[in-house]
Amino acid sequence: MTESDPVGMLTHDELGERIRRQRCSLGLTQGQLAERAGVSKETVGRLEQAVGAPTLDTVFKVARALGRTGSALLATCASDEVFALVGGLPEREQEIACVMLRALSAHVSTR
Repeated sequence: MTESDPVGMLTHDELGERIRRQRCSLGLTQGQLAERAGVSKETVGRLEQAVGAPTLDTVFKVARALGRTGSALLATCASDEVFALVGGLPEREQEIACVMLRALSAHVSTR
C-alpha cells in the first residue's frame, strides 16, 4: 500500500516490478516466461513495463508460470499473500501451515 493509494490497490508499476523480480530470481528471460505462461514475449514486456491494463486471465497465467498463485502475486502486503497461500490449501494442510507459522513467529520473537 502506498501513500498515494490508501485503499491498498497494487499499481501497474508495482505488479510489473514484482513480475520482473520473480522472473529474474528464477533465471528466466521474458521469452521463457512467456512460453511457460502461454502468452507472447511482448505481453510479458508490457506487464513488466506497466504498459496498458492486463486481464486477470493474463496475470494469473503469468503467476502460475512463476510458481505462484494469482492472489499471491496481486497481494498488497505479506499478510495478504500468506492468507492467499494458506487459504488455497485443504483444511488439514491449513492447520499444519498455521502450526508452522506459529512456531516461526515464536522462534523470531525469542531472538
